[in-house]
Amino acid sequence: MMNSTSSYWLAGQVTSWATPGLADLAGDSDLAIEEKKSYGDVFIASEAIISNRALEIIENLIDVFVISLLALLGIVTNILDLAVFYRQGFKDSVNISLAAIAVWDLIKCCCGIAIRVYGPLGWHSRAYRYTWKSLTTPTLVYLQVFANYVSYVLAAYVSFERCLCVTIPFKVKSIVTPQLTFIMMIVISVLVIASFGVIFFIYDIGWVYSSYFNATVAVFEFNSFHRRHGPAVIAYFNLIGIINPIFCFIVIVTCTAIIVYQLNKMSRFRAAATAASTKTESSTAVATTATTAASNAAAGNSLSSRDRQVVKMLVVVIIVYIVALLPRFAHYAGKFTEPDFAYLRRYHNMFTLSSYIVLTFDYINASVNLFIYLTMSTNFRATFYQMFPGCGKQKLGNGA
Repeated sequence: MMNSTSSYWLAGQVTSWATPGLADLAGDSDLAIEEKKSYGDVFIASEAIISNRALEIIENLIDVFVISLLALLGIVTNILDLAVFYRQGFKDSVNISLAAIAVWDLIKCCCGIAIRVYGPLGWHSRAYRYTWKSLTTPTLVYLQVFANYVSYVLAAYVSFERCLCVTIPFKVKSIVTPQLTFIMMIVISVLVIASFGVIFFIYDIGWVYSSYFNATVAVFEFNSFHRRHGPAVIAYFNLIGIINPIFCFIVIVTCTAIIVYQLNKMSRFRAAATAASTKTESSTAVATTATTAASNAAAGNSLSSRDRQVVKMLVVVIIVYIVALLPRFAHYAGKFTEPDFAYLRRYHNMFTLSSYIVLTFDYINASVNLFIYLTMSTNFRATFYQMFPGCGKQKLGNGA
């Protein structure tokens, strides 16, 4: 038999399933147990705002169908991203950074597809559906969440690096080398995973007979490590699970604002320099020499045309991250303003729907970078069409 704390997790899986973040998986289990409605050994959610039947339809539509399609798209697009970056080589720090993001997006999308196998299994047997969720929650679900957090931090690093690139372009090139960028990608990935990795040690997976399913099913339950350190672990995850995206959001927004400001400033300066050069074309040789010297000085404080285009492309990638993070912050705001907006509480179903919306934006973010690169990067586009000439011919045939 399972203890009362374990049955909370058993009960929590039956009605619905969504995991937008670690902070959403943690909560006051004692309160949850007191508030739950039960049917045998199964949690039955309150139908406040959204009925259980409506939530089941939404789950099949959004989580099983839409998110699965986005995850499949993400697998394809990120593999293509990595193939193009590999063909171009990793002598450029930008390629290394974007390849690292593509790796973690690919991991997230692969986990997403594997997790949602519960959909087809559920059409055959509700017990199989439940068992698959129990097996994947303390493993693939958490890995999916970790991949999300790693990609946030990598995006923050890229935005900070590009911010330095536009403010002190020639100095930063001697500092931010491809070797340093590669090391930073590894260090960031390891540190973020390590900061969340303790969660893998608080669960055990077991098999129990369920009267609700009339079958033996897999369950994940708290183990002895959780019984000794549970409150501290839960408090830690509640804190870091919120600090991580908020910190990354602040860094990304701040650096993006600086980048946009610097690019506009450089554009105005170049326009003024061009106008001055045109005006003095017919002037004396001394004036021409002075203008040339001024232009050379200006060039020393600005980016090349290629670098400007790269920065603009990365700004678009970063803006997509900002948009993807907004629903998550709305989700957090709901948690803080309404205590019952949580799993196994009065607004369990509404909370689950909100979680699906957050996940949808996360998977959109993980799958669209290929289209941004093809639209905004001449080098990436040229390499892509060299590797896949059929796509290039079609594009040329369409007059693009």
